[in-house]
Amino acid sequence: MTAKKCRGINKDGSPCDAYALDGSDYCFHHDPDCADERRAARSKGGRARHGRHIGPVGQSEPVSLDTAADVTALLKRTIDDTLRLENSLRRARTIGYLSNLFLKALDVADLEQRVLALEHLLERRKDER
Repeated sequence: MTAKKCRGINKDGSPCDAYALDGSDYCFHHDPDCADERRAARSKGGRARHGRHIGPVGQSEPVSLDTAADVTALLKRTIDDTLRLENSLRRARTIGYLSNLFLKALDVADLEQRVLALEHLLERRKDER
């Protein structure tokens, strides 16, 4: 026994390729009897996507951004928070972007440490004279 295809027509004029619902000539998207269910599903999906947050908004601890190490710590925390979100293209792009910033911040933090070490060495030599 073969499942029957939907008799509906897509917006572009092509025939619908989905399978028809049991007892109907149409799929869920084209069946006129499912209009209220489709509307409710769209509304529910829209509500599910809006207003998401990981924790209490605006109640996080103050962030210090005085050094490159502070920035890398913030980026680590932000990447970790982003990884907890639902998987999506937007999430993947955000993680990629933040990871790129993190790598740059690591380079700056390394240079910052090297400069501080050199300054400390120069101060010691100056004091020895």
